[in-house]
Amino acid sequence: MINFWHAATAVIEILVLTGVVSIVLGHLGTWRHFTKATPPALPEHAPKVSILKPIEGAGPNLYEALASFCRMDYPGEVEIIVGTIRPDDPVVAVVGRLRTEFPGRDIRLVFARLIGTNRKTSIMETIWQEATGQFLFFSDADAVAPRDYLRQLVPRLAQPEVGCLTCMFRGIKAHSIGGKMIALHFGFNYLPQWMLAQWTTGIHWAVGITMGVPREVLEKLGGFKSFLNHLADDYELGHRVSQLGLRVIVAPLLVDCVMSEESFGKSFARMLRWKRTIRRARGRQFLGVIVTYPVFWALILALIQPLAWWSWSALGIVVAVRWLFAAGLQAVVKIPDWPRAWWLLPVVDVVEGIAFFGAYFGNMVFWAGRSYLLLCDGTLKPADPDTLRGKVAPVATAKN
Repeated sequence: MINFWHAATAVIEILVLTGVVSIVLGHLGTWRHFTKATPPALPEHAPKVSILKPIEGAGPNLYEALASFCRMDYPGEVEIIVGTIRPDDPVVAVVGRLRTEFPGRDIRLVFARLIGTNRKTSIMETIWQEATGQFLFFSDADAVAPRDYLRQLVPRLAQPEVGCLTCMFRGIKAHSIGGKMIALHFGFNYLPQWMLAQWTTGIHWAVGITMGVPREVLEKLGGFKSFLNHLADDYELGHRVSQLGLRVIVAPLLVDCVMSEESFGKSFARMLRWKRTIRRARGRQFLGVIVTYPVFWALILALIQPLAWWSWSALGIVVAVRWLFAAGLQAVVKIPDWPRAWWLLPVVDVVEGIAFFGAYFGNMVFWAGRSYLLLCDGTLKPADPDTLRGKVAPVATAKN
């Protein structure tokens, strides 16, 4: 028993050390990616672009989020297509207001038919076929675009070897504990994890805050028809583009994402859903994520060695290193709520470590007000009669 305890302690010590190394490398990779990038020039004749927004419901910040895409500075032609399912959806009124206030913009509303379990993907399958742009940009309902959004992204997507472009998040307007935790997750966990993956294995997936794809590439894939029932539509799109032999790139642009007013419990449920989704999508590769939470493992070490001064010292050092590197990365990420939320970062690490193990127990996920069973192949199955009949009141479609 003593030998087992010593072996377990040694393994956790290795995980702590490995976690610190991964945090350092991920933060350095993020800094390098966002400070040394030089955008290529726009083509002489700026191509036509389609902005495609799959949305159900209308949250309090939806109008401003959609209006940001109407204010973009881009010399080429832009069409904005908002897709939803129900004619009485609140987003219909928001689109009407946009048309009134931006009469010079080509803004259309399209009603989609529910053809898969994933309602968002059903909408995307409809609206991309209505689009006429050379480049298609899908984005979540809560994405807020900077004015130079297309000036930064179109030249990168126009490179011949690129088949898909994606962006990462910056959480804004986080007014609740849960919202602040999700914002910290985006900026100091999820983002460095992506940059570490890009540095090591390369990126072969996308994220829903922005998914840019040339129309001809999406046509080769047959649109979204082959993964209408998958939860991780963003992962599937990037993965299938990569299988065509084309690159998936992460643009050095953080897209603002309005944080929901949610509790600690709801933020944990969302992290758990993400972990279960990634586990189903990435299989054994998901195991590597656990080494990116050094505070979690340092806390476990202190708990199994509660009388050892060095275990608590290790926890203090790891937390200090975590804060130090996050404060340095804040110069790049620039999360507005960092001065009020920094103290929560170790808590986020611990919560994400617990959610990691939760991904291996249970297959229930809650998404956009509905409950589903997440099957082993990453597909969704409605978990209750109301979801099956589509009678649940819709909410704004957001991140997977």
